[in-house]
Amino acid sequence: MILYSGQALLAVSGISLLVFLSVYLHFVKGKHSAAILLLLLSGFLLRLLMAAIDPYLHDWDERFHALVAKNMIRHPFLPMMRTDPVFPYRMEDWCCNHIWLHKQPLFLWQMALSMKIFGVNEVSMRLPSVLMGTLSVYFIYDMALKWLKNRNIAFLAALLFAVSYYQLELTSGRFSLDQNDVAFAFYMTASFWAFTRYLQASSRLKWAVLTGVFVGAAVLVKWLTGILVFGGWGLYLLLAIREGPKWKDWRDLGISLLTSVFVFLPWQLYIMYRFPQESALTFEYNRRHIFEVLEGHQGSAWYHLAQMPAIYGRFFLLFIPIGIYCVLRAKQVNKKLSIAFLAMIAVIYFFFSVIVQTKMPSFAFPVNALIWIIIAAGIMALIERIQWKAFLRLRYLLFFLLAIYALKPWQIISYRSVNNAERNKKIHNTRIYKSLDLSGDLKGRVILNCKSFEENELMFYRDVNAYAWYPAEKELDRAKARGYRFAAFANHGNYRLPAYISEDEDILIIDNDLQ
Repeated sequence: MILYSGQALLAVSGISLLVFLSVYLHFVKGKHSAAILLLLLSGFLLRLLMAAIDPYLHDWDERFHALVAKNMIRHPFLPMMRTDPVFPYRMEDWCCNHIWLHKQPLFLWQMALSMKIFGVNEVSMRLPSVLMGTLSVYFIYDMALKWLKNRNIAFLAALLFAVSYYQLELTSGRFSLDQNDVAFAFYMTASFWAFTRYLQASSRLKWAVLTGVFVGAAVLVKWLTGILVFGGWGLYLLLAIREGPKWKDWRDLGISLLTSVFVFLPWQLYIMYRFPQESALTFEYNRRHIFEVLEGHQGSAWYHLAQMPAIYGRFFLLFIPIGIYCVLRAKQVNKKLSIAFLAMIAVIYFFFSVIVQTKMPSFAFPVNALIWIIIAAGIMALIERIQWKAFLRLRYLLFFLLAIYALKPWQIISYRSVNNAERNKKIHNTRIYKSLDLSGDLKGRVILNCKSFEENELMFYRDVNAYAWYPAEKELDRAKARGYRFAAFANHGNYRLPAYISEDEDILIIDNDLQ
């Protein structure tokens, strides 16, 4: 299925009607359970649409994640980018190596399991993100309700997240780090939610353990930023010292911390034992993110604050200071929890803005659930002070308009325009990769001269070994001497085949016109 702007507009419009009905049921009819169920359905359908809307793998970094996940279907504990490296490679090059430890494995396992069940394709690869994003809608609703004791704020926060443009485009794979950032934000949101439930539960230990499980899962997606909730938890206990020593609370924090270690530590020990060189390089590379600008990802100390309009929408940022004031001043709200959550937001923005030298747009995204709740609190604080009768009757229309602004359908549709040349090239090349006949003369051959990095797409869609370049003549001869047979795409763009390939009768030239 290929959707362009017209079809995308129809699909988004249809789902938006369900969003409108959900808002109407909540704010007019007072049918809160039905409204949240309909909102969950809307969030699921939007994400499923985004998973299917681009019938190709996006450049950065979805195509790399997708290929490693595909290889994990058969070898879940042997993470590989290239299963059979015909030519020499550098372990340091995460884009092009053999054993791939550049990311922690949980989100890749999820993608592999989905593709094992539903087949190797873009939609099944993105399906875990669809499910995690949908479940996050409920987590945000329940967390806001338990924290702020206000059903309208909880629903509005869940609504804005459900239709959040940035999260939806991460699900589609369009924005960098794609499924990895969706999974990381999900598990961190789940840890915040479980911690909130822990504070209000009569039987707390199970919630402490569940919080630890979610933290361990977050670390198994994107490393140690996943422990953020423990900092907030510790601050909460320090703020409660005046109420008297409660050793059980500190014990629960310790149990939760140990639980998280039991979840994420075995993989670290395993890769250090099984892949000592690769794991050492990976841990060192993670450390270098803090002290060096890697891969040109640089920015000022204001970089992540400057990304907030793109993630949340410039208009919504106006309500953050109002929301902060409200959650700190509201009498029915647990002030210690408010301080803990606000401190967690401040810490992650300070850490990635001031300390970490490598900058990427989604580094501070894992606290987006808390920020949406604060935005919703600020919006509701203003709206509840307006007592015009006409406004009270029609305010659900305002909430629907806020949802449309958060969704930014014009941006979703604009990128899928029939005039988007880069998208059209991706669709064109992907069709070639998917339809390539590997049963005849191409069977068993290593394919050379794919478009830059698109060998990953070809290897994802088809069980074939491919390269985006061609080797030096001596390397090619050595590989041929080991029994490898080759084919190569014909000239395309700046990729001009040398005579030792184009004139070699043993190398099959593929005439498909890559763009």
